[in-house]
Amino acid sequence: MIRAQTTRVRALVHSVLLTQQFFVPIALMLLVVEAILTYAIIQRVSYTEIDWQTYMQQVHGVLGGERNYTKLQGDTGPLVYPAGFVWIYSLLCALTNNGTHVRRAQYVFMGIYLATQALVLMIYRRARVPPLVLPLLVVSKRLHSIFVLRLFNDPVAMLFAYAAVLSMTRTSTRRWSGLLLSLGIAVKMNVQLLLPGAAFVWWRTGGLRTTVVQLVVVALSQVVIAAPFIYAFPHEYVARAFEYTRQFNFVWTVNWRFIGDRVFASHEWALILAAAHIALLVALAVVVWPRLSHSTLPTIVRQGFTRRAHSDVSATEVAVVVFSANFVGIVCARSLHYQFYAWYAHMLPLLLVHARLPLVAVPVVWLVIECAWNVFPSTHTSSLALLAAHIVILVGIFRAPTHAKLS
Repeated sequence: MIRAQTTRVRALVHSVLLTQQFFVPIALMLLVVEAILTYAIIQRVSYTEIDWQTYMQQVHGVLGGERNYTKLQGDTGPLVYPAGFVWIYSLLCALTNNGTHVRRAQYVFMGIYLATQALVLMIYRRARVPPLVLPLLVVSKRLHSIFVLRLFNDPVAMLFAYAAVLSMTRTSTRRWSGLLLSLGIAVKMNVQLLLPGAAFVWWRTGGLRTTVVQLVVVALSQVVIAAPFIYAFPHEYVARAFEYTRQFNFVWTVNWRFIGDRVFASHEWALILAAAHIALLVALAVVVWPRLSHSTLPTIVRQGFTRRAHSDVSATEVAVVVFSANFVGIVCARSLHYQFYAWYAHMLPLLLVHARLPLVAVPVVWLVIECAWNVFPSTHTSSLALLAAHIVILVGIFRAPTHAKLS
């Protein structure tokens, strides 16, 4: 009798934590907990002004008629984000009494946070991620701070990015993925880190035609969104909104504190990181991504030229491909500032599961990353720990078994 009860308990625990049987009620429960927790944070934790007033000053310049990006400034610096940022924060400006009603803005960002969580949970369900790791999505101190205590634009960009990834997992909505991804890029150009993975998915799902069409949609929508600025001052807009040679401040770096200011600012270091990024993307495309479909890169390339559509692309493959493309960009980033954690924090549980780490190592690696992002200012130890955790995940991704199933 005792043995039978023990067996039933083990079976129930397995069903709850490692299968999809109870995923939906667990996800809904986590969203309710998140709503309560986030509301409490807004009420009880002081808002910290960093860039919100600068954002408002920059959009006030646009609303006042200025279209030259080089003349749009704020207290903490010039406007360096694409036009989608301008239009969204202009709306936020109107909703918050010209930016003075900060609490109302916090509630808007609470909505963005919960919407992002909902999108990520839907991606995780379709990718069959075990519910065991879902709590890692909701316990980040730094992530709550970025969304509702700082009001950065990174969460807005990533909301569109996750909507794009979710659309890629559904045949009926896949056609909208390029536009959604472009909307994210129009808020902040870090969303471009997802483009190599998205292009691979487009090639797998529709071949050359779909890939070209989606890339054209991405490019044309950028032009449409930025039309007033491109028409008036095209060079100034492109140079500021997509400034790939921007020099980051060593004071704010989370990931490269241990290399020192001189190396950090050097042109040679920038080239090394760019080369590493390209090499890792090529390695993913050659080794990891084809393995998810039990194929090879030459076969996938050939199919893209000879077949119009593929019906065998799983949600797991989509999520792993796009998330891993973004992740190698994070690993090789010239600098990571504290708000950049929003670029990949919601992707970590899935990547940790896909890396097939020992069960006990999953929360440990996640905790190392979370702690590194909560050390301010960063130290040699915290940045080295962050790099080590990233390398553990990266090695796991390359060593993961050939099958794509996560649970």
